[in-house]
Amino acid sequence: MSRLGMEHHMFLQTLAARRIVSEREAVELITKCIELAQVGANTQVQLQDHITKINSQLSALFLEIRKGTCENSGTKYYCFVNNQEDEISKLCSNYAPLDFAYFRKIIEQMILSDEGCVQSTDSLTLCNNLPDQKKMTYVHAKALLRGWKMAMDTKKLYRMFHDCYEEKTKVEDVIAFVRNNSTNVEQQTDIVDMFAVLDIESTTKEDVKDREIFIKVLESVTKHIKHDILKERLEYETLERIKLINNSKQFNTKYVRTRTKLFYKQQKFNLLREENEGYNKLMTELANPPSDPQTMIDHLLKLIGRFDLDPNRVLDLVLETWQNYLDKSEFFLQLVKLFPKQDDALCRMLGYSFAFHENEPEGTPETLFKVGALLIKRGLIDLHVLYSHLGPSYEVMKTEYNKLLSDAREKAKSLTTVSLNKDDGGESNDSKSGKQTEPTVSENQKVNLCIALIGLGCWLEADDLIQLIPPYSVPHNPKGREVMFDLISWRIHEFYKSKVSAAVTVRPVQEINNDPQVKCWEDLNDMVFTPLFRLGPYLSHCPVLFTKILRLFQLYIKENKADICSQALAGQMMTITSDVILPSLSMMNYNYNFTAMIWEYMQHFPYHIRYRLYAKWKNVSYAKNPLLMVTKAETIHTSRYILKRLTKENVKPFGRQIGRVAHCNPAVIFDQILFQIQRYDNLILPIVNALKYLGLLSLDVLSYCIIEALSDPEKSKQKEEDTNISWWFQVLAQFCGHVYKKYNIELSGLLQYIVNQLKANKSTDLLILKEVIQRMSGIEISEEVTESQLEAVCGGPVLLAEAGFFTPIRHTERSNQRLQESLGLNDIWLPLCVLASQQRHSIVFGNEERHIKLTARLYDQCQDTFTQLGQFLTTNPTNNQSLKTLPSFEELSTMYHLQADSAFFLLRTKLSDQIMVECGSTCSPDDPQPYITASDKIISQLSDQVKLLYPPKVWDKISPRLFATFWSLSSPDIILPSQRYTSEIDRIETAIKQVNENEDLAQRRKDKEIERHKDLITKLKEEQKSQEVNHKLVLARLEAEKDEWFTNANSTKVDAIMQFLQVCIIQRSMFTASDAIYCAKFVELCHKMQASNFSTLIYFDRIFSDVSHIVTNCTDNEASRYGRFLCETLKGISRWHKDKALYEKECGKSPGFVHIIRGDPNSDGAKRIEKYLDYENFRHVCCKWHFKLTKAMVFCFDSKDYSQIRNGLTVLNKILPEFPVVLNLAQALEKRILKVKEEEKKERPDLYALAMGYSAQLNSRRNTFIAEEKFHHVEKKTPETTAASRNSSPARKDKRAESVKRRDETESEKKRRREDDLKKEGERKSAEKKVKQDVSPKTKANGVRERDSETDENRSKIRKK
Repeated sequence: MSRLGMEHHMFLQTLAARRIVSEREAVELITKCIELAQVGANTQVQLQDHITKINSQLSALFLEIRKGTCENSGTKYYCFVNNQEDEISKLCSNYAPLDFAYFRKIIEQMILSDEGCVQSTDSLTLCNNLPDQKKMTYVHAKALLRGWKMAMDTKKLYRMFHDCYEEKTKVEDVIAFVRNNSTNVEQQTDIVDMFAVLDIESTTKEDVKDREIFIKVLESVTKHIKHDILKERLEYETLERIKLINNSKQFNTKYVRTRTKLFYKQQKFNLLREENEGYNKLMTELANPPSDPQTMIDHLLKLIGRFDLDPNRVLDLVLETWQNYLDKSEFFLQLVKLFPKQDDALCRMLGYSFAFHENEPEGTPETLFKVGALLIKRGLIDLHVLYSHLGPSYEVMKTEYNKLLSDAREKAKSLTTVSLNKDDGGESNDSKSGKQTEPTVSENQKVNLCIALIGLGCWLEADDLIQLIPPYSVPHNPKGREVMFDLISWRIHEFYKSKVSAAVTVRPVQEINNDPQVKCWEDLNDMVFTPLFRLGPYLSHCPVLFTKILRLFQLYIKENKADICSQALAGQMMTITSDVILPSLSMMNYNYNFTAMIWEYMQHFPYHIRYRLYAKWKNVSYAKNPLLMVTKAETIHTSRYILKRLTKENVKPFGRQIGRVAHCNPAVIFDQILFQIQRYDNLILPIVNALKYLGLLSLDVLSYCIIEALSDPEKSKQKEEDTNISWWFQVLAQFCGHVYKKYNIELSGLLQYIVNQLKANKSTDLLILKEVIQRMSGIEISEEVTESQLEAVCGGPVLLAEAGFFTPIRHTERSNQRLQESLGLNDIWLPLCVLASQQRHSIVFGNEERHIKLTARLYDQCQDTFTQLGQFLTTNPTNNQSLKTLPSFEELSTMYHLQADSAFFLLRTKLSDQIMVECGSTCSPDDPQPYITASDKIISQLSDQVKLLYPPKVWDKISPRLFATFWSLSSPDIILPSQRYTSEIDRIETAIKQVNENEDLAQRRKDKEIERHKDLITKLKEEQKSQEVNHKLVLARLEAEKDEWFTNANSTKVDAIMQFLQVCIIQRSMFTASDAIYCAKFVELCHKMQASNFSTLIYFDRIFSDVSHIVTNCTDNEASRYGRFLCETLKGISRWHKDKALYEKECGKSPGFVHIIRGDPNSDGAKRIEKYLDYENFRHVCCKWHFKLTKAMVFCFDSKDYSQIRNGLTVLNKILPEFPVVLNLAQALEKRILKVKEEEKKERPDLYALAMGYSAQLNSRRNTFIAEEKFHHVEKKTPETTAASRNSSPARKDKRAESVKRRDETESEKKRRREDDLKKEGERKSAEKKVKQDVSPKTKANGVRERDSETDENRSKIRKK
């Protein structure tokens, strides 16, 4: 690589001096350098070649000469560029990294603005929005902006001069620019610096014209620029030409002599006479100052000159004298202004005074801080320069602050440590008195100067100083917070009086001169909020100011509550609330009024904003301030003391103590309460009753604390060693139900939390929703309901509320209404319903691995909660308007992916209302045609939508209308509980008599109770009539459409029945207990109405043929519901079995009991004969069904599988009233039950308990069992047939009878019949497979659960057999 020549070095030096040159100047410069270097051979080399050669050598230094183009003029420029950005290269800049961040922020705002510019006031505010939460002081930002503007002006001036040289700009324009931009000394200094550069350039140029233009401009602007600045910077020849000096040589000689005298001549002092005399005279002058500062400064200057006094010492004496005459501060300020200026001399003198007093025992006098504050206020000294002279250092202050935090932590630790001393059981003295020990305050010059500045109203300067010291250093000082209280009180005084009629006058307002006051709401953000933020929790030391701030917040929220969330000032108020108001409340003496005032304006904000404030208050504020740390520890100590002694007998006194503590520190005490509840569930009711003394703000904080406890990531909601939900979570769910029922707490936050958890596939949290709905509405979902309650479910809402639940709903009217409002708010009920329904699928097919028992339990919980929520929505008349907004069935099934059972469960009320609206008020039982027409229209539309659920082959076997009709109806539509209405009315009339006979009740109370009972009887009678009308209309509708259900010619009766079971009966019978009854009653209606092509006989046969498969795939609750369905089915069969006349009447000639008999194949007649099933054959078939049911249960017990055994026992318990009836079948079951008890006694105690319970009930019914000969006709066995008929069954007898009939058939007929049998057998197995796989998605899910269970191996062996 070739080395650089002399011309290159000269070019580099010149470019480094000028920093930036235009392309024309660069060409001239390189040409001149080549000539001077005398390398004439290379004079024709291009500029770019020279720059390329130079850059090749500069690359090792990470430097480069680059070319850029001006955006305005298009002129090309060359300059040096640094290619590497590291910590060392950053040191070359005069700006700090924060300055560059500020500059980038301004450029960013310019680009985003429509005008392409930013106002100076707006650019100042950007210093608070820098990245990484860094902040810049306003004073520094102003200095930067001023410096940048001056730099731009000087560059513009430089370009204007060169344009003027090239006659592109007029000389008058240059003169006008200089005149307009030289208004202060700093601007004049920068302009004269640029003049000095231009002076040197014009001197070196050969063109005399440029020099003349420069001199002309200088002559014109000398009257606008101080001559001292011009003389200091310009060349002597130039000064002579513009006539500022007479002779340049004489001026230079005088300058040299002066410098020699100042710096090189040794001065002599007489320390014994002149200085003492001078200082004595000086003190005399200062002690008796004249009225005119100018006269005083003349005297001082004369004394300095006469006695050769040190000017700095004189200035120090002036400042010291000022401290003793603060009432004459204005005089001394003027005097200091007139004192001869030296660079930072005044600041140094003041700093020396502070440094001297820092180590004195008496400390720094207060007057010195006031003098310093006055000088800063008038701009005579720079705060940032004086800051370096103040003590202690930041490191020392930070160490003291950390020590204060550590001492607070130690004290908090000692308070929260459990003491075993029996005498140390109560509260500490400080906590009893409600006061805290005031911490000691050490001497701190920075804090005291800040106090002095605030006292003078210099808040901006004081705030700059506050940002340079540890947080809360000023309000931690008693004097500091007092002056801050005075400042804020003075600023809001007039505005507060104009807004609040009852102004607080306890604390007089101290006037602060020249400090602005608030005129409107927007001024609060600029003038009040920043001092409040610096105060922090120390606002608690001034309750009067605290009250004023709260009242102003209340008034603003009241005036703007319509759009409060969009108000910027309201957002700032919330920030002040989280950082100042709530922490201050923690340090206040127990006072409910403050809590009520805070809640009065906070209640208008959404819950998520409030909860965010509570989270910061609870988790951040207590850890930032030492006093709050101690306050939290004392609250924990007091809370433990109260909770250790709380019982149900002393709720009132200790409840008041809880309320007293919760007024100021609710989050702390609620944490302790929730912790104790999770350990001891017997505390739930006492604590719930004790919370009646809480305020509304405390209750809202309790709601947040509950949600935070429920979402604790460190706790598992499922037991790792068990298949149950964790105990702590169950207890918290119960506590939620009790608290939200008893107290008026907003439910939106809890409901939204449940929705968010369901979105994350965390179905365990549905337990919370279940408990809340159960407690607040009284709606309980239980499998152990009584027969009377099931009858009440088939009635209307009034009967259901009175007799359908264990807890009467009238006791929960208020909480019921609050729950309805919360669910209706933002229509959160729809996401809850959809997500709860979808969770059933997610529980089974989700990615999370669970034990099969836990999966079944969660599935049942999800199903129960969904039905509970749906029942709450559909049984409350006020929810009808919300239910009208439900999406259609097509949207629910396709868009929201709800299964048919869930979708129709939600839509039934809406569909019923649509039918009633369509038919109008003209429908009646006497003329049901309008109702039939309206329902036909709605069901037709619904039938088109349900076709998308299953493939077309399903609809080849059953009609979509049957599917829509079956799922759209409910139990009250086809079941009329007249007897239940009558018994309930009789019960209420009996209650009226008891009230009349009760002499302990007051007459007024009696009248009120009797009136309530009579109103209830009236409502029940009216509802019964409406139910009867609806029942008759529905029956008329079913009668009209029954022939369209099973009329497809492409399918057999067996196929139709099997498909009907798969998509309708089996799914719905496991949905709820009432749906199980509905399924049995619907089939009974189909039989009574003699629906076309519906075979009741085949239906019963298929039901009892597939029991083991269905029972195996059920959860616990599904097995209970399916058992209830089988019991209701067996009840109808048993009724016909016991009464021949009844059978002949209802079934003897019914198409549903037609069976086919094949004729003689050799005869010419028909081969298939349809015949009604006679009574005796029906008894045979009943015995066969009982035998199949027994065989299915035995199969379950022999499988050794947990789910099969438990579900089998559950089903047997439900069908016990109707099964077993035959003695030998009961004995077979009893034998298997005994075996289960023996095997499961130690292995699985829960199965043992179920088996014991069923065995006891079975023994209690032993006298009701009958022999098989009495149950149906049994032929007497002969010795020849005994061996063949041993271990036979009714089904086998039927097969033998069929074989006897076939004995005489021809070989071809036998072959054809065998083929038919094989075909039917294949169809039967296919149907069984479909029942097993396609009954519902739930059975598939349960199948998945079976494969994950522990007993897969045993089940696989059984299936192989």
